[in-house]
Amino acid sequence: MIAGSLIQKFANVLFLLAVFFLPWQTQMILTTATVDGEPSVYGVFGIYVVEAMIMFAFLLRGRRHTVPQIQRINQALYFFLAAAFFSLGFSQVECIGWFQIVHVVSAAMLFSLLIDDRTNLRQVLSLFLLGLIVPVLFGWYQVLHGSSPASTLFGMGEKDALTPGVAVVESGTSRLLRAYGTFPHPNVFGGYVAFGIVALAWLSRFVRTRGHLVGTLLASILLGATLVVTFSRSAWLGLFVAFLFLIAMMLWHKRLPPRRAIPIMILGLASILATLTIFHAQVFSRFDPSQRLEVISIEERASQYQTFGEVFLSSPIMGVGPSAYTFILERLDPGHPVWSYQPIHNVFLLILAELGLIGVLALVYSIFTINPFANASLREVGTLFACTIAILLFVIGLFDHYLWTLWPGLALTAVAVATLTHWAYPRSIS
Repeated sequence: MIAGSLIQKFANVLFLLAVFFLPWQTQMILTTATVDGEPSVYGVFGIYVVEAMIMFAFLLRGRRHTVPQIQRINQALYFFLAAAFFSLGFSQVECIGWFQIVHVVSAAMLFSLLIDDRTNLRQVLSLFLLGLIVPVLFGWYQVLHGSSPASTLFGMGEKDALTPGVAVVESGTSRLLRAYGTFPHPNVFGGYVAFGIVALAWLSRFVRTRGHLVGTLLASILLGATLVVTFSRSAWLGLFVAFLFLIAMMLWHKRLPPRRAIPIMILGLASILATLTIFHAQVFSRFDPSQRLEVISIEERASQYQTFGEVFLSSPIMGVGPSAYTFILERLDPGHPVWSYQPIHNVFLLILAELGLIGVLALVYSIFTINPFANASLREVGTLFACTIAILLFVIGLFDHYLWTLWPGLALTAVAVATLTHWAYPRSIS
């Protein structure tokens, strides 16, 4: 009994550490697939340190504590995993598919650990926010200095605003390096920060001491300002629509935020507005279709939607296989630079192409199983916040692909969906 208790405690500590270190991209790269002889960023396979921590914690924790509602959600998850494995059997680039499956399974383990009724959600979200401190500091260094050194510990490559291919914002003749934090792209960082803001808004309900209040106020200022300098339009739009829904529903049900949450929200909004004022030229350029980089972005995305049909029709039922999209693109239209072969910036269409109609049916089944909007207690604050996260993920998924293609995105999806499950079905878990 004593040995079992010690193992459980170790597993729990390992799991909590993994949550804290999620933003750290420390990994051991095992191999890199190539496109036309050039290494592809979507063909890099390595085991992340946090993945190993999650796997060990999952195995050591033992039997999951679940109730019928959560069992149905788990069954939906298993159905989706089965569809991914099934598609892998028909993959046109099978070795790449196995790389993706490992990350998907790791994310599924993380989700399972998070919805376990032994998991303290407030503790998890607090650690998640604390883990964002390092990326936030790195992000502001990158923006203010226009460069960032490489770091093996954080899994960061060297960045410079003058280097072609690096994510920047142009205003006139100036180039401003977007905040990467410790992530592979500023859009991924933006997604983490946007989710962090929603989590912070929920946690503000439980602020009791002056120390917690000060910490929460500082966090709201930092996260609000940092979201702006990621210049991630999908994160901006997702958070805007999500909070618009939350405010509208609170007004509809005549539910006001807790008094201690009001100054936190005001300071967060003030921080966003102040940062927007400082970087107004760069912000406006992100919405100016005549800007050089925006012209390129629009053309690339339009081209992605045109070529999507070719990829999908090459295997509509079974899909081309997990993570195979860019490699199929090269086969269909060879001779272009490796960086031009990108997944379509729509996670739902990407899953349709890679997992086929069967995979999408599994995804739809999972969405309807978890669906917080179907909860009878929609006027409950927790359920409203759950719907807020669902909207945030949906909007981001409409305009980007990292929630499926990259490990940090899969991990964010696992944390976000597990969080909204806790909020939507609190009596089922606690």
